[in-house]
Amino acid sequence: MKKTVITVAVLSLLTSGAFAADTIKLGGMLPLSGRASDLGITCKQGAELAVKEINSKGGVLGKKFELLMADSKANVQELVSLSKRYIQKDQVNFLFGVVSSGGSLAVAEVAKQEKVIFMDTVASTDTLTKEKWNRYTFRAGTSNSQEANSLALYTAAKHKNLTKFYNIGPDYEYGRTMWDLFKAKTREVNPKAEFVGEQWPKLFIPDYTPYINAILQAKPDAVYCSLWGGDLVAFIKQAKPYGVFDKMKWIVATGGDITVAKALGSEMPTGMIVDQRYYFHWPATKRNQEFVKAYRAEFKDYPSAWAAEGYDGVYFLAEAIRKAGSLDTDKVIAALEGLPLELPRGKATLRKEDHQLSSDFMVGETVFDKAHPFAVVGKTEVFPAEKVLYSIAEWKKAQESNK
Repeated sequence: MKKTVITVAVLSLLTSGAFAADTIKLGGMLPLSGRASDLGITCKQGAELAVKEINSKGGVLGKKFELLMADSKANVQELVSLSKRYIQKDQVNFLFGVVSSGGSLAVAEVAKQEKVIFMDTVASTDTLTKEKWNRYTFRAGTSNSQEANSLALYTAAKHKNLTKFYNIGPDYEYGRTMWDLFKAKTREVNPKAEFVGEQWPKLFIPDYTPYINAILQAKPDAVYCSLWGGDLVAFIKQAKPYGVFDKMKWIVATGGDITVAKALGSEMPTGMIVDQRYYFHWPATKRNQEFVKAYRAEFKDYPSAWAAEGYDGVYFLAEAIRKAGSLDTDKVIAALEGLPLELPRGKATLRKEDHQLSSDFMVGETVFDKAHPFAVVGKTEVFPAEKVLYSIAEWKKAQESNK
């Protein structure tokens, strides 16, 4: 097995050099190299900013946060080994991060076995907080259902002429789940919908030509795409010369990702129906504006959705520890359950029952404006969490089926 590369980010410690004994340790796992690195690096930066802010105000319960960070890929076994090493050797208080949905399920199982809280940030499979729920796992980011349902509702309302849908998505938990959810909601709101084909490329492949040709031959009205990060950038660059973005509508989960928009620049197709799990320009609240200002000052860049998810995850843990008055696991779990916070993304709550973040969600279409040198999301619509997130009744049903 490939050796895991470990880097350590220690911010505002009580002492320099070795880790201070009286600290709160986060065992972070994110991809910091390769095609998924934009997600991992910016999530890490968001978490670093939160740690810096909290520590500058004295920490929590007189303790400062320490962020340990490993450059971890989608290798499930590597994530399992790293999680156990963090707990058993580094004695972290919390497991933190993860981008891959499959990896998050594996880390959650370790958290359950070791009775250590895992704060998932980026990985979004519903399975984590639904079918495979455990009391030690919480998610500070969006779930698949919130994303796929919002895209389906927006498409049905704004583009009623679309009836023939095709899919291209990564061949693992995230892509498969996103397509199933989008189909289910689209059938519900668009009785004329047909699903005429699907393609499942592996992660990080170099050549998408066969998939592009298959889409052209199928001639759908719209393509639902759940490729993400560097894979989405590579796909768009390879597909654009074929004219596919002019010949059919594209519905791209995470297509509003600012890291993708910056990587593509003027090559970003306009008119794609997209989401981003957080926006630096929405909501127009003081909390969000302060976050954007602080992030830009620290990293000379706009915060991505992934940065916000890392930032939010640290703040949820900090507030729960403060509320619990302790680092005792059971007490922190009780404090996290149902915990509301005013975050850059707006008002949000970690639901008591399933530990899933509940917050409003915005969808729109890619546009260029004079204010930014990259595409942003315009023509927007906001969907309340209760309209697009799977219900607690659905969650209870999933728990019953697992008994």
